[in-house]
Amino acid sequence: MAKSLGVAPVDLNNDGWIDFVVANDQVQNFVFSNRHNGTFSEVGALSGVAFDPYGLARGAMGIDSARFRNDNAIGIAIGNFANEPNALYVAQNDSLLFADEAVSAGIGSASRSLLKFGLFFFDYDLDGRLDVLTCNGHLEEEIAKVQRDQTYRQPAQLFWNGSTAKGPGFVPVPPTKAGADLFKPIVGRGSAYADIDGDGDLDVVLTQIGGPPLLLRNEQNLGSHRLRLKLNGARANRDAIGAWVKVRVDGRTLSQQVMPTKGYLSQSELPLTFGLGKAVRVDGVEVIWPGGGTQKVATVKVDALNIVRQSDL
Repeated sequence: MAKSLGVAPVDLNNDGWIDFVVANDQVQNFVFSNRHNGTFSEVGALSGVAFDPYGLARGAMGIDSARFRNDNAIGIAIGNFANEPNALYVAQNDSLLFADEAVSAGIGSASRSLLKFGLFFFDYDLDGRLDVLTCNGHLEEEIAKVQRDQTYRQPAQLFWNGSTAKGPGFVPVPPTKAGADLFKPIVGRGSAYADIDGDGDLDVVLTQIGGPPLLLRNEQNLGSHRLRLKLNGARANRDAIGAWVKVRVDGRTLSQQVMPTKGYLSQSELPLTFGLGKAVRVDGVEVIWPGGGTQKVATVKVDALNIVRQSDL
């Protein structure tokens, strides 16, 4: 029933149990809701994630999830085939009911022509809002002979998150703002991020067919601060996979999940990076550990990597 190319493990309904959203190629996407007894219920069609807004299946590839609006609503982004826009399913009032808001959010129409594989949320400019990067490339070497608007090698796309209290809004970032190297046309497939050079911002690795991986060092110099956290579980799993961290700063609550599974055939780093913009301190940090249990972190250092160990309390 499925042609699965990506999976997003995430607690969709805030019940403390991991659910799974599966991106399927040319057939409906799946949502496996955790029944708390070792079994799952497939509710993709009921949740609104199975199909596009017209009830059609798309060629889904990479997938990621995040609270990209800095509120409680989960967003599920999926990179789709050429001539199909990215999807951005956003939770409505019911946490298991989603609507595709990709077009109104700004990452739909701009992405339509490209064939998207790798995809993830990350805060590339450390302003406190999660941006989106897609790694792109076609399947057919000679696609341009039959579709003049298509190419085998394609540039990556970076969408800056300009969401405000008035609503969401992603803006495509041009090479003049993020450097030509990121947008070099490749036959892109996998993608991942990590602070490779240890300077506190997130660098990117892209893989390609017929060429070496690309390591793209983030050299943004906007004067933004960041908070980096590495979680060590005790009663929870050692790497704290599935934990949520909430950071309060300047009247906002930033939330991220410890989950390396992102995009397409890729794994990103486990430490979490929260962009703080111009803020030099945070008002509070809270960890919701896998399996339950909330822990407030008393002291953290801005612009440094903080190790947080699960307490015995």
